[in-house]
Amino acid sequence: MKRSLKNVRIYDSGDKYIDRYTAVYLFEPEYKPGTYSGRGMSSHPFSPQGFGCSTVVTPGRHLGKRIKFEELPADCQKLILQDIGDENETH
Repeated sequence: MKRSLKNVRIYDSGDKYIDRYTAVYLFEPEYKPGTYSGRGMSSHPFSPQGFGCSTVVTPGRHLGKRIKFEELPADCQKLILQDIGDENETH
């Protein structure tokens, strides 16, 4: 599967959690069926007070509301583009 934004699902769990946003990389399945590599992050994942950690995740409503890439804060968009290896991808 191609590493692109088309193969990334993004969720917003609301502002109660430090890892508010979760990106699920469907192009990167993990060892357990139905799980994928992903990224949990706050609104400012590059900040020393922010959060932006790799994770293994199962996509679904338990991660919050599914949102579009364009709805993410700019720093979160930048981190996802870095993860998929295409900082110049048009969206």
